[in-house]
Amino acid sequence: MALLANPTRCLPYLDRRIFLRSMAGLGLLGTKSRKPSETIYHFLTTECEIEMSVQYFAKSSTGNFHFRDSLNGRALCFSAEGEENINCLRRFTGSVAIVHYHFTSHLRSQAPFNLRERVVTIDHDNRLYPRPSFERVLPLERGFVSDIQAFGYNPDDPKQAAFTDEDVWCLLRQDLYFNDRATAFLILHWKHTLNLINLLDVIPGDGTQAISE
Repeated sequence: MALLANPTRCLPYLDRRIFLRSMAGLGLLGTKSRKPSETIYHFLTTECEIEMSVQYFAKSSTGNFHFRDSLNGRALCFSAEGEENINCLRRFTGSVAIVHYHFTSHLRSQAPFNLRERVVTIDHDNRLYPRPSFERVLPLERGFVSDIQAFGYNPDDPKQAAFTDEDVWCLLRQDLYFNDRATAFLILHWKHTLNLINLLDVIPGDGTQAISE
């Protein structure tokens, strides 16, 4: 979902969230030589074991909005509206975080899970429009799913490039659910800025246990 603001009222930034199936090796193309930082979490639920890997791409390391899945060599890109391989952004200035989830089922039937997310804007810079909360459901394929988060602007768009304040920000809460469960198995709090997307807090939900390595 894009957050394209009215330039007469606030900054016209892109605030992008994209969930992709079977993108376990998804990586950002066009980055500089500095490797992104990465944090790995492990959780245990009654349904499965979960590995969550978070890669952070700071503003200085991003150049466009093109990605590659290292598992199958597939390249893909996105438009400002989040459409895959259609009207793709050629340039992007801002920060990106990619979260990889790997689910290993405890169920003998190996029944596929549906992953549901609910995202709420907790607080935001007064130059940005508040984004309404939203939900989406995505079936897992081969136990993998990836979440792309991006916060920035297109420098080729004069209306966007005119506003490059480094201190613009947004706080989000992301609840993750299995299938039709009423309670979340994970609650994540994010802060989006131009320089960095940061995972502020990871809260295990009901029936979820954090595993120390």
